[in-house]
Amino acid sequence: MWDAFNYCEVFPGRFARKNACASSHCIGKRRHQRSVMPQGDGGVIRDSHLFWVPRTSETEWIFERIRDVATLYNSRYGFALFEQMGQLQLTRYTKDQLYDWHMDLGAGEMSLRKVSIVVELAAGGYDGGGIEVFYGEKTSNRIALGQGDALIFPSFIMHRALPVQSGTRWTLVSWLDRTPILQIKPNSTWQLTTRAGS
Repeated sequence: MWDAFNYCEVFPGRFARKNACASSHCIGKRRHQRSVMPQGDGGVIRDSHLFWVPRTSETEWIFERIRDVATLYNSRYGFALFEQMGQLQLTRYTKDQLYDWHMDLGAGEMSLRKVSIVVELAAGGYDGGGIEVFYGEKTSNRIALGQGDALIFPSFIMHRALPVQSGTRWTLVSWLDRTPILQIKPNSTWQLTTRAGS
């Protein structure tokens, strides 16, 4: 058992100011998609612009830095994390855009997520916005992040990106999955498979 469990942890200054600016500026030139998830009352759960960042020689240092943060965090909890990482998600929030309360889990590959990492890339320049991690209705849930700070938490923890009132907020998001389980199939060939709850 863990000696202690924190809903989330902040690793300050993991991305230097010039690195954070370079990341949002360079990656932000890539093609993006608008992500809108409606909810029943006519509002939206999510509204943002997404840029997907593959692992290349140009972006390798970003992946390595995120992996370093995850390794430090996981030294306390010992999640069985998969060495491979999927694409990173650069997220842009402009006026009135948000992502309401949610977990970073879902069907298919999303069910494998163990740890979520959010890096604050903007050096201010926006009002509102920010991130909250749910502790309770009578508790302050907002997490103060400076430019280049990395926030990390288990993917089953409820959290949200607050609506931006003006300006533009940039974040870099990554998820680390659990290690796949190697099983022998009836035809005696080795195959990577997954098992719910592992």
